[in-house]
Amino acid sequence: MTSAVPHQALYRRWRAQTFSEIVGQEAVVSTLRNAVITGRVAHAILFTGPRGTGKTSLARILAKAINCQNLSPTADPCDQCPPCVSIREGRAMDLVEIDAASNRGIDTIRDLRERIAYAPAELRRKVYILDEAHQITKEGWNALLKSLEEPPDFVVFMFASTHPQDFPPAILSRLQRFDVRKLTVAEITGKLERILTSDGREVDPEAIRIIARLAAGGMRDAESILDQLLSSTSGAISAAAVRDLLGLADGEAIRGFLGALVAGDAAVGIGILDGLEERGRDLRVFLDQAVEALRERMLADLGEGRQPGPVVIDAARRLAAIDPQRLGSGGLRLQLELALFSIAGSPSAAAAVVAPVVLPAPVAMPVPAPAPRAEPAPAPTPAPAPTPAPAPQAAPVLAAQRNVEPAPAPTPAPKPAPPAAPGDDLERLRQGWGEVVAAIGSSPAIRPLITACRPVSVEGNVITLGFPEEQGFLKDVAERRKANLEAGIGGFLGRQVGVRCVATNLDLLPPLPVNDDEARILEEAKRIFADDFADVPEVS
Repeated sequence: MTSAVPHQALYRRWRAQTFSEIVGQEAVVSTLRNAVITGRVAHAILFTGPRGTGKTSLARILAKAINCQNLSPTADPCDQCPPCVSIREGRAMDLVEIDAASNRGIDTIRDLRERIAYAPAELRRKVYILDEAHQITKEGWNALLKSLEEPPDFVVFMFASTHPQDFPPAILSRLQRFDVRKLTVAEITGKLERILTSDGREVDPEAIRIIARLAAGGMRDAESILDQLLSSTSGAISAAAVRDLLGLADGEAIRGFLGALVAGDAAVGIGILDGLEERGRDLRVFLDQAVEALRERMLADLGEGRQPGPVVIDAARRLAAIDPQRLGSGGLRLQLELALFSIAGSPSAAAAVVAPVVLPAPVAMPVPAPAPRAEPAPAPTPAPAPTPAPAPQAAPVLAAQRNVEPAPAPTPAPKPAPPAAPGDDLERLRQGWGEVVAAIGSSPAIRPLITACRPVSVEGNVITLGFPEEQGFLKDVAERRKANLEAGIGGFLGRQVGVRCVATNLDLLPPLPVNDDEARILEEAKRIFADDFADVPEVS
């Protein structure tokens, strides 16, 4: 009986292996090619830019190029010689990759510094790649500074970071910096189409466009989303399958809500919100979609030589003024309802809203006076109380508001862990992670997040949670739902905490020391998470 071949994530299988395979980044690739050809590769390089845009891929390709035995005239590594193959397969002893998100302290840097002095064993030059390097501690940077100033000739440092502003100035001044840009929708779409063609899968072009826009310029996120779709569906992939998998509202719901918003038809808008919540849609994501759709409408108007209508502008201002980060789900629901009640317009104004854009990205827009502030707990609606006087249209609207106003039951917090000595909070979290998953994971919207992540560190009141780098979009979703994570973890630790989310290689973290009961809880949560995607619709 043959053993099954283990699944390899798409982003790993399709990772660029030469400069020619890098999508976009033409300016950076051209400069690196020239540096290799002229032998002027700096001893310390920083690749900076958004997540999933090719920073570490560029670092690995450059490591190949400076060690390749059959370099092409354009400085592309051959990817066939022993140095290239050992780097590609991750077994090159002289290529050291460090995830600074979980290895950021002085002890790790001291160990690295001690190994720098040894000559390479296999390659021509030793390469140290430090990912998420902005998370290295101040003490760690101080320990590394001397090595960056006077490294051996056979050593090259390469740093990758999404936050170069967090580097100490003394370190930045010693690095050659390359800024990696976000990829365009067309560039991402092109690569996804090549992947699907290679795998022989049919796909709705609209589904690819949705994925490309959701990726927000990051190829790795786009490939991770596509990987999930390929694993959870058979046959052709439809746009509806993408929306169901990622909890996105469909175009009809967005158009209907925005039409109700500009027409002042609260009853219709509240009915749409009811339908979204019944289908398990995240209102934070829906808010992003609605704001982006209005933004696209205004840009389209300007492109056609006309000013956006005042009702559309007012609707955009009111939605953009809502801060979902400080609101629970009930508070966000109430703010959306208040926006519906506050905007008055004619029914014909709804026709100004065009097809939706499903890019869940934050939008910066002029904000007027803040919308009425809602407390996290359900508050009485500010709409006028109904009167006995005949009001055929007002009564149903107010009744609908009363039915939807109460916030959903809050996520139950796990029982506090037993008291522990100061500094033991990380170990307490690791020991009781099954209990945290069981409590916070009772919400279908939070279950995949808390199941996929692991506690990385505890610094004061800040808890760092690590999410799998091959599913980086989970970290983005967690950022929007930090309030739930903070409430659950804070309840377990018995104090208020803040949560910081990072994408990292979970295989590098120590395994969770769970007992049999907690192991069962974790496995059950993973099973339920898998079942969540079992009924994604297929297209015959």
